[in-house]
Amino acid sequence: MWNGRRVRTAVWIYPNVAASDIVAAICSLDAAGIDEVWVADEGVAREPFALLAAAATVTRRIRLGVGITSPLLRHPGAVASTAMTIDELSSGRMMLGWGVGGHESLGPFSLATDKPVAVVRDAIEIATDVMAGRTSDRYITPEHAAPPRMVAQYVGARGPQLNRLASRIADGVFLSGFTADSAEGAVREARSIRPIHVNLCVSARFGGVSDEWSIAGDVASITRQLAETVDRHRPETIGVALVDRDPLPLMIERAIEALLPLGR
Repeated sequence: MWNGRRVRTAVWIYPNVAASDIVAAICSLDAAGIDEVWVADEGVAREPFALLAAAATVTRRIRLGVGITSPLLRHPGAVASTAMTIDELSSGRMMLGWGVGGHESLGPFSLATDKPVAVVRDAIEIATDVMAGRTSDRYITPEHAAPPRMVAQYVGARGPQLNRLASRIADGVFLSGFTADSAEGAVREARSIRPIHVNLCVSARFGGVSDEWSIAGDVASITRQLAETVDRHRPETIGVALVDRDPLPLMIERAIEALLPLGR
């Protein structure tokens, strides 16, 4: 409990180390009591859905999220089927994060769009049709389709239009790369139309130098800054995005130590 209410805890992982090390890290988070793990989709880096599928069978309670994938890279119907399968493997612990994607995922394929809101909106709507087993003007349900299974869908974005879209049609927002100050507008837009789950995943540099996108300090200082962020914005989930370049086990250890006081 934090100030009288339960706050979920989360860690975001960039998949640039061995797949087995990432699955082991997710197991460590699960054993420590962290509530959520989010794995980035960076195109041709380690495959996040495969990592989460592997983790689904060797973890017990931690929720498993892709944060975020792009419909410019993957057809949203196929993404929905993949998410449903991992949700089945994990007994209902899968979370699906959508966004346009950044240069690291889209750049190698020279992909871009000038209609980001429409792209993400269409992805959520198509994925919802697939999960619900509902035929629409963009999806015809085949006989071999998996049984309906709804997976929570999040929008990951910085801009106001996508966060307002999330407030209209998504289950939540995955807000990463923000500090307590810079998150003000994004949180407000995410709650502008209807209440949805706000996951505020703060980039943290343990022992480094803070900047406009991240906080910094030792573990105790990071915990204090995260607590201030929770008090200010009251997110349903508070998280740490691992942006240091230290060995993954060390970053996981620091994140657990910083987050556990908030989630108890």
